[in-house]
Amino acid sequence: MHQEFDDDLSTPTEADLTSCYGSKYLSAEEVGDRKIRTKIAKVWMDELQRPNGKSQKRFLLGFTTVDKALVLNMTNKATLVDALGRNPANWIGAEIGLLTEATMMSGKPTRGVRMRVLNKPLNTAPAPKPAPAPAAVEPAPWPDEAGDPGPDIVDFGEAAE
Repeated sequence: MHQEFDDDLSTPTEADLTSCYGSKYLSAEEVGDRKIRTKIAKVWMDELQRPNGKSQKRFLLGFTTVDKALVLNMTNKATLVDALGRNPANWIGAEIGLLTEATMMSGKPTRGVRMRVLNKPLNTAPAPKPAPAPAAVEPAPWPDEAGDPGPDIVDFGEAAE
């Protein structure tokens, strides 16, 4: 009976288990103890199923060097908003670092994916300059009337004696 099993097969690793049964989204388990430097390539919104069966709209981030998208949680959203502003279009091209840290979820200790903004996108335009203050308004010239021969010339030279 022992000979029915191939002894040359190696035992799968934890990474193998994750790749076969893991989520289509980036997880803390996949990041592990590494620090990943990447750029945000895409930001979009999708309807995701929650564990309770209800669905919820969430933002997702796609990266230039990571195959899986990251579901944007409140902590990471605050990091992006603080560094890059509230317009998600301005996040594209930003260089970020992905790492994990200890956190609590549903009252249980776990690890969560966190991000740090390393560099702002190169292609972002500077904030628009405020409009200049309006110049003092000069009175409009007196309009010419029909038949007016041209500008009035008044000579205030020396008065005759």
